[in-house]
Amino acid sequence: MTDSRATPDVDEDVQEEDILAIYGKPDNGTADLAHLADRRREFQPWHHPVKQIVRSRQWAALTKKLIESRPQGATSVLRYFTLPGADLLDVRVLSEVCEPLGVQIEYFGFNSGGAGSEQVAGVGNAAATANGGSWVTAESALLQAGRITPHAVIHVDRLEDIAITDSHAAMQLSQRATFDVINIDACDHLAYCPKGRTHNTFNALEALLKHQMGARFPWLLFITTRAEPSLLGQPGIVFQDAITQNLRVPQSNFGASLAKCLEADEGRLATELASVWGTLDTRFLKLYSIGLGKYLLQFFHAQPNLPANVELASVYAYRVHGEHPDMLALAFRVTPDTPRVFAPNVGGAAIVPTLEAARAVYVAAQAMKLQDLDHVLDTEPGVRSVAVDGTKALLQSANYDIDEWSRWLASHDQRPLVVA
Repeated sequence: MTDSRATPDVDEDVQEEDILAIYGKPDNGTADLAHLADRRREFQPWHHPVKQIVRSRQWAALTKKLIESRPQGATSVLRYFTLPGADLLDVRVLSEVCEPLGVQIEYFGFNSGGAGSEQVAGVGNAAATANGGSWVTAESALLQAGRITPHAVIHVDRLEDIAITDSHAAMQLSQRATFDVINIDACDHLAYCPKGRTHNTFNALEALLKHQMGARFPWLLFITTRAEPSLLGQPGIVFQDAITQNLRVPQSNFGASLAKCLEADEGRLATELASVWGTLDTRFLKLYSIGLGKYLLQFFHAQPNLPANVELASVYAYRVHGEHPDMLALAFRVTPDTPRVFAPNVGGAAIVPTLEAARAVYVAAQAMKLQDLDHVLDTEPGVRSVAVDGTKALLQSANYDIDEWSRWLASHDQRPLVVA
C-alpha cells in the first residue's frame, strides 16, 4: 500500500516547478530596488554632523555620567522629557549609552510640528497621523530592542501650552513624575511665541522648572536655542536682571569672574555689558549663557524649602543663519540641596541665605569654555570623523539615502562638508 502522506510533498514540488517555469526565479535585485526607492531624501538642519557632536558629546556623555552616579539600587528607567522629531534621533543616541547600563528610556513630551523646530507632523502613541510611518517604525524598533518602556508617550500639543493652567498639555505633565533629563531642543529662541498663543518657550521652561522642584536626585537640563541680540525679548530682560542682582552681592567675586570671561575691564563692567548685549559675537554668547545660568541658579536658590544648585556643565555654539555662531547648546546639572527647615513661627517672609560666592562664580567660569563647533569641525579631523560616522549610522537606521545625504552635505549653505 502506498503511503498517501507523501502525495502533498510531490504536489508541492510539481507546483513549485510549474511556477518557476512560468515566472522564473525570484529577482532579489527587484526587492532591493524597491527598498532603495523607499529611502528618504529630505534632509533637515539637524542631519548635519555638527548636531551629532551635541548629541554624543553633550547629551549622551552627560546622561551616561548621570546614570553612573546614581546610588546603588536606583531605578533602571531614565525618565526623559523631549521634543522629538519623527525619527527619534535623540532617543536613539541616548539609548546607545543607556542600554549597556541596563537602563530603559521612558520618554514623555510634545510634538506639534510647529515651525522653527526640529519637529514634523504630530505622531506617536497619543495620536497617529498619515505622517506617522517614520515614527511608528522608530518607536517599534526601540521597543522591540528593549530600549524604551511601553509607557513612553508623545502628545500632539505645543510645548508652550504647558504654561497654560488646565490645558491638556499642562494636565498631562502634572501626571508625570519628575524627569531625570529634560531636553528643550526647540531650536528657536526662548522668546518665541507661536501664532495664536500668548505664552512663549521661556514660559514653558518656567513651568518645567516648577515641575522639577520635587526632584530628589540630580537631573540634567539641555537647552538648544537661537541666541542673538534681536531675539532677546522678555527672557533677555530676565537674564540681564539676574546678572545685575548677582553683581550687587557683596564679596561674591562674580564681577571679577564675569569680566575675565568677557575679557572686559571690571571697572567699566556696566558700560561694557551694555555693548556686549548688543553685538552678536563670542562674548555675547558667553554672556547669554551666564544670564540663563544665573536665572536658573537664582530660581532654585530662592525656593525656601526646596533649594538646588545649578551648574553649567557644557556649552557649544554653531552657525545657523549667518557668519557668526547664533545657536547655543547648553547643558545644566541641577543638584537638589538638603531641604531647608525653619523654626516654628506665625508667618511672615522666610529668610533665604545669600547665594554662595562659589556658586555665583562657577557659571561664569564655565561659560569661558564655550566651544565653537564650526571651528571644531574645521580643525579637529578626529572629532569630524566620529561625527560624520555617527550621523551616517543614525540616518541609515532611519532609512535615509546616504549617497543623497553626502551630496546634500557637500552643498550645505552654512558648512559644506565632503564625506566619503
